[in-house]
Amino acid sequence: MDVLFILDFDGVLFNSAYEAFTVSRKVVSSDDAYRQDVEYDEFLAFRSVVTDAWQYRRLFSRTSQVQREALHLVEPNADDWEFARRFFAARKELMQDPEWPKSMPPYDFFLRLKPLLLEHPTQFAILSTRNIQSIRQTLQFHDADVVPVFGQEDIRKAGSKREVARANGWLEKGAHLTVYLDDMNSHLEPFEGAVHLPLHADWGYDRNTPGSLSEHQVMTLFRSLIALSKRQKLAVAA
Repeated sequence: MDVLFILDFDGVLFNSAYEAFTVSRKVVSSDDAYRQDVEYDEFLAFRSVVTDAWQYRRLFSRTSQVQREALHLVEPNADDWEFARRFFAARKELMQDPEWPKSMPPYDFFLRLKPLLLEHPTQFAILSTRNIQSIRQTLQFHDADVVPVFGQEDIRKAGSKREVARANGWLEKGAHLTVYLDDMNSHLEPFEGAVHLPLHADWGYDRNTPGSLSEHQVMTLFRSLIALSKRQKLAVAA
C-alpha cells in the first residue's frame, strides 16, 4: 500500500503568521471602521482559530468584532466577503516583490523534508486554508513546487478540508496509508478515524497536546514509512 502524506502549510512548513498580519494591517490601514491598535500577539492568538481570510475582519472591526471562542459560530456577510477580497488583493500586490516569500521563513521541518518532497512528489500533497497562488510562489522560491497543492479556493468549494481530502480519494479505505500533519487541533479532529495517522505538529501556532510530535519525530516517522513502502513494493515485484 502506498503511503500518502497530506501536509498543512501555515504553521507546519512555513511560519507565515506575520505575513498574514502584514496583509491585514495593509487592508485596515487608515480606515476608521477598523481598529488600528491590534498587536501581533493578539493577532497570533486569533489566528489559531481562523480558517478563512474573511474572519480576520472580526478581529479588526470596531462594530462587528467577535471573541475567538465564538468565531466558528459566525456566518460571513457581505462586509466579510469584501474584506476577504481586499485581503487577497493586498496580498497579491505585496507578492509582486520577488523577495516577498522571505516574509514567511521556513521551519527547519521544511528544510529537512524538502529532499523527500523532491524525491517522492507523488506521495505528498499540501492542504491549506491559504490561497493556492501564494503557496506555489513560496514553494517556487524554495525550488520545491513539485507536489499537488489544494488551498482555500478548494476548501470553499468543497466545504472543509476533510471534504477536499474525500473528493481526492485520500480517505478511501485500502487506497493509501494516509498521514495528515497539521499544527491546528481543530483541523485534525475531523480526520480522526478517517486517516491512518492524524499527527499534531508541536512547532506551529496551536497549543501542544500530550500526543504532539516534534519535527525530529515526524521526520523519523516519514522516512520510516517511505522505506517500508519501498520494501513492500520490492517484495510484491519479486
